[in-house]
Amino acid sequence: MAKQNILDVILNTINEVQKKNHSSVREETADPNVFDLLRDKIQSAEQKHRRKRVSKGKSPDSFLDIIRKQIEGTRRANKKDPDVQTAPGSVFDNIHKKLDQKESRVIKSSIQRIADEYRLDVDRLPVEIVEDIQARYKTDLKSLDKQYAGVMYEMLKQVK
Repeated sequence: MAKQNILDVILNTINEVQKKNHSSVREETADPNVFDLLRDKIQSAEQKHRRKRVSKGKSPDSFLDIIRKQIEGTRRANKKDPDVQTAPGSVFDNIHKKLDQKESRVIKSSIQRIADEYRLDVDRLPVEIVEDIQARYKTDLKSLDKQYAGVMYEMLKQVK
């Protein structure tokens, strides 16, 4: 199976959420312009971000964090726009949820790999403790990723 680009996955997620919202009998159907705005913001986010960071000499941010900011920006813009009916909050929440599910799966499998490697029977731990371990791991991993991204960014600047 070919590896999908994260941007393609996110755009597919938006399409899925739009279809689900359109076919739902329980919630109001969001204006299609909301989804178009969301797609446009996300597609232009990477290019804008890269240009801004390079021009200011800043190290990179996580693309998922950028996407989350764009989703929230679209939510705010939709609330302020008098010409487009405000979409149900669940539209934006469902997109966030899909992004979080992937990240959560990675964290859970990493914790399980560590437990297996060190022969730790984490199944005996209460769920709350396992969730705390996962939250700590997520924070630590994000910090480590940011450090390595900064190092790679500096090395890339030297290669130019």
